Amino acid sequence: MSRSPQTRPSARRAALFIDYPNLHARLAERLDAPERTGACITEAARELRRFLADEGDVDTVLAAAYADFGALEAAGKGEKKQGLLQKLYEQDIEPRFAPADSEECALEVQLSVDATAFLHRRSDVETAALMTGDRAFRPLVRAIQRTGAHALVAAIDPPPPGDHPRDEAFMDVLNLLSDETRRDVLPDGETPARRGADGRPPAADHERLDDDMLFRTLEVAEEHFGQYDEVYLTPLLRKLSDVLGERFDPKALVSDLEDAGAVRLEKRRGYPYDYTVLIVDRRHPDVQEMEEQFYGRSERSQYARDGAPASSERSTDGYEEYDEGGPDRY
Repeated sequence: MSRSPQTRPSARRAALFIDYPNLHARLAERLDAPERTGACITEAARELRRFLADEGDVDTVLAAAYADFGALEAAGKGEKKQGLLQKLYEQDIEPRFAPADSEECALEVQLSVDATAFLHRRSDVETAALMTGDRAFRPLVRAIQRTGAHALVAAIDPPPPGDHPRDEAFMDVLNLLSDETRRDVLPDGETPARRGADGRPPAADHERLDDDMLFRTLEVAEEHFGQYDEVYLTPLLRKLSDVLGERFDPKALVSDLEDAGAVRLEKRRGYPYDYTVLIVDRRHPDVQEMEEQFYGRSERSQYARDGAPASSERSTDGYEEYDEGGPDRY
């Protein structure tokens, strides 16, 4: 029974299905530290759920990983079954047994049947996200679309946009890993430099900030999103609107920070549209000054973002709520 998207409740929900052995095998081939494959998978799954929540305001109500975890341990990949399962449980991912099959079709069939059955039972779930290594899952994607839901496939080296229909959404699993993880586990030649939103590398020169409100913008980003290497632009703009009030245009502030080299914006392929992330350049002298003031100790100014401060030194008194409107140029 098909569902029309227009008939669904206003709450947005998603389900995540992980083709664990295929993703594990392909990812282990790419890593310098294959024993960390399980940790990388759970990190990518966590980031995918955050992406859905932050960019699309979508709550992931089910996350399931399919594998014969005992067979993975027996294959000698450097990870114990209990360790793999523990990583999944810690991220609220349900392990589901799927028999290891020499033809590698049993798991694909089981995952596909479970996904379509779940979508038929749960008409409130409008997005099905799939994580895999190098399988496109096109029959399942079509089945998901026939239910009226959206499909998103996160894979390693997904096909470029011109190689698949426009209604199929792909993401690169490696882009879901933090910069720190990528540096730690990928071979040197496999860690491509991030490029700016206009396709150019980030500028080496920095301009000093001449507006106190730009410092405040950096503080808001640090306070609410400082634990992330990449900040999704949409929720950041929303938070800036809430904190700074209607007298300030958050998009103009971000643009000024970008012009000064304090931040850079990068485009990412995503669902249902491409999206933009903001990356703070922590080499910028004003960013370093902000961190020293924000955390109160100069020794924590460089990448020390693991704790939330008690308060900021810059006051937000008098700022009123900002009614965000108009097109987002990003």
